[in-house]
Amino acid sequence: MANYQDGIVSIFNRCRPLSPLLVFTIILTSFGCKSAGDYLNEANNLSEKGKYQEAILLLDKAIEKDSKYVGAYINRGADKSALGDYTGAIHDYQKALSIDPDNTLALFNTGNDYKRQEDYRTSIKYYNKAFDSKGGPVLYFDARPNDFVDLTEFDVEGCAIHFERGISYFYIDSLQHAFNDLHASISQNYMIGDCHYWIGFVYLKTGQPDLACESFLKSKQLGNKDAEQELKRYCGK
Repeated sequence: MANYQDGIVSIFNRCRPLSPLLVFTIILTSFGCKSAGDYLNEANNLSEKGKYQEAILLLDKAIEKDSKYVGAYINRGADKSALGDYTGAIHDYQKALSIDPDNTLALFNTGNDYKRQEDYRTSIKYYNKAFDSKGGPVLYFDARPNDFVDLTEFDVEGCAIHFERGISYFYIDSLQHAFNDLHASISQNYMIGDCHYWIGFVYLKTGQPDLACESFLKSKQLGNKDAEQELKRYCGK
């Protein structure tokens, strides 16, 4: 506030008068007239540094500027989720979906936060909606950026949805669906080590310990450190 007052004093104590337009421009600059996009960009920089609470305050300002700014709601939801406020995050994603009902990223993030709250059936519901927003679980396509428009701003790759949904299916004992989703992710070279880790548990639940140990071993070889513990626990290795 002191800097603003000092600036006003310097404006009106110059020897030569300033034009009204220039004075108005300087005053606006002093007040810091930023766009919603400016606040979003600043918030992104803070989020990348792990300063989620500070980022949320800037996203509040972005939304005050533009109450229909979908990206600000989604980013604020992601920051709340990073802080463990999953209910608050879901509320923000729902705000985004009220503006853009087929927003794949908002649907996917909602599914993730329901999964974090161990509400696996609701998470699957939102993962299914995320697939539907991309054209359906069989016919979907993954958008790619091009020279004319960035198609990927709110897109989520199908392999990521398969992976997260597969874990939710595992927790409700829908094991064939879990197996299919995890293999779909493997076929697209997504999180292969982690997929084999979860497939190991699918095999354990279906009474196939030898195949489970093979999956845990593959997972370990692909860099999943947790798999080593499961090898010791279930496979004696």
